[in-house]
Amino acid sequence: MDNEVIHPKSGLLLRKIGNQYMIVEACAGNVNMSNVYSMNRTAAQLWERLAAGGQTAAQLAGWLAAVYGIDAAVASRDVSRQLAEWRDYGLID
Repeated sequence: MDNEVIHPKSGLLLRKIGNQYMIVEACAGNVNMSNVYSMNRTAAQLWERLAAGGQTAAQLAGWLAAVYGIDAAVASRDVSRQLAEWRDYGLID
């Protein structure tokens, strides 16, 4: 799973409203606000990396460890947890 390139599900957009980051569905130029998924800034940055062309879990964990100066094992655990949540909600392919 660490080598699988992960992409956001088609039609999802990250939006920042005030201090909140949200993933919303966009269809035919309209935004569907019935399913809104909120996240913190760090999760939003991970999402942006996926949206920019896909990443592996290992790449995301390496980025997280480097940017936030945390242990690689902690970064890997946090990324795995976030990806599992996004999979459960059907947000990533």
